[in-house]
Amino acid sequence: MGAARILIVDDDPVSLKTFRGLLEPAGYTLVEVKSGRGALEFLETDVAVDLVILDVVLPDLDGISICRRMKGDARTEHIPILLVSAIRKDNTSIREGLSAGAEGYLLKPIEDIALRAWVKAALHINALQRELAARHSEEAKSLEEVLKAFVKLSHAVNKPLQALYANMDMLTLSLPRDDKTNALTVEVLHHAEHVTQLVAQASLQAKALLATLPPGSSEPEAS
Repeated sequence: MGAARILIVDDDPVSLKTFRGLLEPAGYTLVEVKSGRGALEFLETDVAVDLVILDVVLPDLDGISICRRMKGDARTEHIPILLVSAIRKDNTSIREGLSAGAEGYLLKPIEDIALRAWVKAALHINALQRELAARHSEEAKSLEEVLKAFVKLSHAVNKPLQALYANMDMLTLSLPRDDKTNALTVEVLHHAEHVTQLVAQASLQAKALLATLPPGSSEPEAS
C-alpha cells in the first residue's frame, strides 16, 4: 500500500503543500499537476496511477468534467478519483461530482484524518478489486453459475445497506450541521443509493437471463 502512486491535480500551492505534508510521510509517491489539461496530457502517456486527487475548480477545465472523461475512458475508468473543493461546497455540486463517477468528495481545508482515511480506503478497495479480477479469470465458471451469483447478490447486499441507512439516520440527528458533515452525509447516502440500484438491476437482469437459458447450459464453455 505504501508504494501507491497518487496524481494530485491542483493549482493552489497551499493545497499542494498540505497534500505533500499529509501523504508523503505515509510512503505514497506523489505526482503533481497544476491544470486540468496537464492532467489529461499526463494520463495520455502514463496511466500507472493508483489514485487521483482532483480539485473541482481549476484554471482551465472543470474538475468534474475531467472526472467524467476519465470514467468514460477504458484506460482510466478503473482509477479511483477523490474530488476536493474550497468553493463548490453545495449539495448540487457534491451530487454532480459523485454522479460523474468520483469515489469521494472532500471540502477544503482538508482535514488530515479524513484525507488519510479516504486515501487508505480507496486504495484498499482498488487492490481488492484487482485481486478478485485476477482470481476470477483463473476460475472457469458457467454462465448459469455467474447468473445465479448475481441473483443472490441482491439479498446479500440488502441487509448491510439497511443497517447503513439506519445508522446514518441516527448519526445525522446527533452530528453538528456544518458543510463538512453535510458533504459526508450526502456522499455516503449517494453511494448507498447507487449500490442499491446497481445490485437490484443486476439481480433482475440475471433472473431474466436465467429464464432464457436452454437445458444443459450449466457446463462451462471450452476455451
